[in-house]
Amino acid sequence: MNPLMNAPENDNQTRIKLFWLALLMLTLLAAGMRLYRLGGFSFWEDELYTVRSVSSLGQGQFSKQFGHLPSALGMIADGVDLDRINPDNVSQWKSLGVREWNVRIGPCLVGILTIPLLGIAGRRLLGDRATLIAALILAVSPWHIFWSQAGRFYALQFLCYNLALVWFLRCCRERSTRLAALSAIALVLAYLAQPPALLICLVLAGDVLGCLIRREPIGLTKTGWVLGIAAVALCLGVQIYDAKHAPDQWAYWGSLRGHTWKILAASMVLRNHPVLIAAAGLGFLGLIRKQPRLTWYLGIAAVLPVLALMALSFKEGTYVHERYCFIVHYAWIALASLGLAAVWDAVAEHPIAPLGALATAAVVVALLWTDLGYYRDGYRRRWSEAFAYVAQHRQPGEDVACYSSNRTPIARYYLQTDDVLDFAAFPTSPKKLAELKRPTWLVVPAVSATRGEMFEHLNTDTDLKRYYDLRVLQPFASIRVYYYTPNNPPHTAD
Repeated sequence: MNPLMNAPENDNQTRIKLFWLALLMLTLLAAGMRLYRLGGFSFWEDELYTVRSVSSLGQGQFSKQFGHLPSALGMIADGVDLDRINPDNVSQWKSLGVREWNVRIGPCLVGILTIPLLGIAGRRLLGDRATLIAALILAVSPWHIFWSQAGRFYALQFLCYNLALVWFLRCCRERSTRLAALSAIALVLAYLAQPPALLICLVLAGDVLGCLIRREPIGLTKTGWVLGIAAVALCLGVQIYDAKHAPDQWAYWGSLRGHTWKILAASMVLRNHPVLIAAAGLGFLGLIRKQPRLTWYLGIAAVLPVLALMALSFKEGTYVHERYCFIVHYAWIALASLGLAAVWDAVAEHPIAPLGALATAAVVVALLWTDLGYYRDGYRRRWSEAFAYVAQHRQPGEDVACYSSNRTPIARYYLQTDDVLDFAAFPTSPKKLAELKRPTWLVVPAVSATRGEMFEHLNTDTDLKRYYDLRVLQPFASIRVYYYTPNNPPHTAD
């Protein structure tokens, strides 16, 4: 192992203490960055789906229910009575105590615990120095901070998926039945948090194939094989059960318009961060001969699930989104950390030893720079500000129409009223706009990641009152507030 600090080689106790102290400090850093402004960003509409699911835990499909548990516990701890939440009466949720902070605190704590848990699990695999570098990068990772601050199941899926990933290779190396059992349990929990976690099977199969090609022992015990196959069979059984007992839910997902392979590819560069990808790529090339199995394993873990999702994006009736790729983020971090640790080691005995830290610092500073932009608005549509403006200026006799989900209108949550036009009434064409009989406030996400600018007729046939953009590379999360007056020409925005 390679300690991050320069402890005496023969002083194991000093090395161990320094490792745990560093991991504790990194966990505290991660906690601060994930708790900061936790409740300060608007709800992302899917977070309201979480509230709906939490209010009916134990009903419907079996998968994903485990993923909602952190949000449920956070809401209960903050005094929300889940029994009083009517899943179909969104307008009352705010008065019942449902708020951004308590929906997110559970996943936030999971995100914080991910740093030490993956550090402990991966220490024997990566070594001390690479483990701590990985913990540092993960602590400041904008992608992981985002999902740690989201009231969804992705932080829990990420933790369980990557624990399964790490424990599998360790159980092969150490021929440990205990680690095989832990990996199998983590795999099942990752699936129960969010079904796309089953993509880990491609990584495990790729590792076995790599061992066969290199004529290297796989190392998995007979019990390990049985446990792994049983875990996958259990997940598939749950999948079949859910598909049979909740066909409408699966049909709904299939009807949604997902992301194309091009969006997935671009998202991997943006979400992982180009600097991190470059470090991981160099780490892969530099270590593939010295540590072939580990390097190959992390390489396919970083790429193969994304390629599978890109292939699925071509299938009609299959919904694929870039957030499903989040599970591969740790593999990129681990590869980069191994490479950065190797650079650190290479110069450790030379006068230029401090330069070994500069490569790591470059990656961390690049991520922190992105974090500064993230903390401005959380990369979430600014619904709360838009509806606060509408609530302030709305007069009796005026309608509100919001182009959001037809299942959970976010307008009803922030306006705390059911006096909102149905989703189907939103004027998506000039003809439908002309059908509105009363003055109407129109709140709409202006640009879609898959369809570009939407409803351009609103720019000419209504008044633009406010726009709420985000500091991101593209304006797909921008919210615009229009005001429509029947039979009157539009005038300039105020």
